[in-house]
Amino acid sequence: MISDFASWLKSIIEQVIAWLVNLLLEIFSWFINAAIYLLDLMGITQKTKTASHYFDTLPDGVWYFMNLFQVQWGLGLVMTSYLIRFLIRRIPGLG
Repeated sequence: MISDFASWLKSIIEQVIAWLVNLLLEIFSWFINAAIYLLDLMGITQKTKTASHYFDTLPDGVWYFMNLFQVQWGLGLVMTSYLIRFLIRRIPGLG
């Protein structure tokens, strides 16, 4: 009898945890969709398309030196560090 109650309680707890995880994932997807919508309103997508066009027009010699100096890795590193700095400054008591 106790094992039946324990298995019933375990199934209820599993269902509640699954529901909470699905709720958190749904809220996260709402935030992602809102961020994408805001970026689209600000015109970031159009600016990205324009920037990609400018990168397509670079000559092969420039691409050679950009690859030689690993500019793509460096730009990613700099942008990530700026993002981390921005997020740390938003934490109360830390930034």
